[in-house]
This record gives sequence, C-alpha cells and structure tokens, in this order.
Amino acid sequence: MLDSLEPKYDSQLETLLAIDKLFFNSLTKRDSLIKDDEKRYSENIKTLDLQISMCIKKRGKVTKGGFNYILEEMWDWRPHYPMDSRLLPTIIRNLN
Repeated sequence: MLDSLEPKYDSQLETLLAIDKLFFNSLTKRDSLIKDDEKRYSENIKTLDLQISMCIKKRGKVTKGGFNYILEEMWDWRPHYPMDSRLLPTIIRNLN
C-alpha cells in the first residue's frame, strides 16, 4: 500500500518535508489571522490561502500516488475567500 509520506523518488524527500512544513505553518498563521480580525487581515489571509493552495498542488505532484495520497488536512482545506478556480488544487476545483 502507498504511504502518504512517500515521495515518488527518494531524492524528493526533503522537498516533500519542506512542503508539509510550509503548509502547516501557513495554515496555522491563516487560522490565527482569521480568529484575530478577519476583515483587517483579509489581504494576508488571501496571500496565505494562495500559498496553501500551491503547497497542495506541489504535494500532489511529488507524492507517490498523487492527489489520492496527500495529507487529510490538505483534503479538508478550503480557501476563506473566493479564489479563481485556476489557482485552486484539482481536488478543490472538482468539489465546487
């Protein structure tokens, strides 16, 4: 069975770990900004949402098994503000 922590190639392990770290840091910061003052930090939240979206796309490309084996938190993520569908990962686009 494929493991969601497994990259397609062994040389991509560092990249995979960096993507996960950036994803969780951005998600934590975004949730904190939403909790503090969503209207005041709307531009920062949009920026973080875009960064999170890019992390999910990259994770799908380097994970063995593609988007089927990305982390559960990535499946659960939704942008706080509407985004152009071309900027969203495939898994989010198909749900809308």
